[in-house]
Amino acid sequence: MTTGKKPKDFESAIQRLEEITDKLEAGDVSLEESIKLYTEGLEIAGVCEKKLAEAEKKIKIIQEKSGSRVEEDFEEEEEEDDAG
Repeated sequence: MTTGKKPKDFESAIQRLEEITDKLEAGDVSLEESIKLYTEGLEIAGVCEKKLAEAEKKIKIIQEKSGSRVEEDFEEEEEEDDAG
């Protein structure tokens, strides 16, 4: 990463991505700093994607060992809010 600091876990990586997003959306950083932040964000997103893929593999292994060979996509169900 551009800062040299690697997030220790998935949660801290997500937190850093949120910080980067906030800074970029605020528009208070220079073009050069924006590019650095964007690059760091891409690197962190790649790490998060890898961690999620590893977690999915572990879950599949656990399911196989427990005998419940049911595979479902891990997509979040979007709840529609009709009050609006």
